[in-house]
Amino acid sequence: MKRNNSTSAGDTGKIFGLILLALIWVWLIYTLFTRGGVDARSIFIAAASGIIIFVPLWKRYIAPMLERRKNR
Repeated sequence: MKRNNSTSAGDTGKIFGLILLALIWVWLIYTLFTRGGVDARSIFIAAASGIIIFVPLWKRYIAPMLERRKNR
């Protein structure tokens, strides 16, 4: 059976979900910086939350999509 390497509807939905999550995260970090000020603690919170949220999602969804495109 031949596999189709094009972007499927499932991949498009995953990308849309990740973009929506990223926009919400940016909004929350913006709120953190505007209400709490920019200091070392808020920068640490922003960096740590970004790593906790996006690194596992990258490994699970984006890396396999990029690998499939590379193996075309």
